[in-house]
Amino acid sequence: MKNYNLKLTIIIGLFAANTALAIDPVKEASDFDVNSIREIENEIEIDLGFDTADYLPENFDPYAYPTNVEGINFIDPKDDFEVDFDTKKYLPEGFDPYKRNR
Repeated sequence: MKNYNLKLTIIIGLFAANTALAIDPVKEASDFDVNSIREIENEIEIDLGFDTADYLPENFDPYAYPTNVEGINFIDPKDDFEVDFDTKKYLPEGFDPYKRNR
C-alpha cells in the first residue's frame, strides 16, 4: 500500500509540475493587446429639477472662446468694503490681520 501511495504522489506531483511549467507568462503577456479592450461609456443624465436654458444667455456655447473679455463680470478684490460698526470692539487687543502666525 505504501508503494501505491508513493507512485500516486509522484504521478500527481509530475502532473502538477507539468501544468505549472506549461504556462508561459511571457507569451501570454505578449499576446494581450490593450487596444482590443472595448470601453462602454454610459452617458449620465442629471435631472436638476429645472431647465438650465432659462438661466443662460441666448445662443450660449460653453465650448466657445469668449470674444468680448471686457464684458465678463468679476469681483474686484480692490473694491472698498465699509462696515457700519466699530470692529475693534469685537477683536482681541493688538490684533493684526496681516501678521503671520508660525
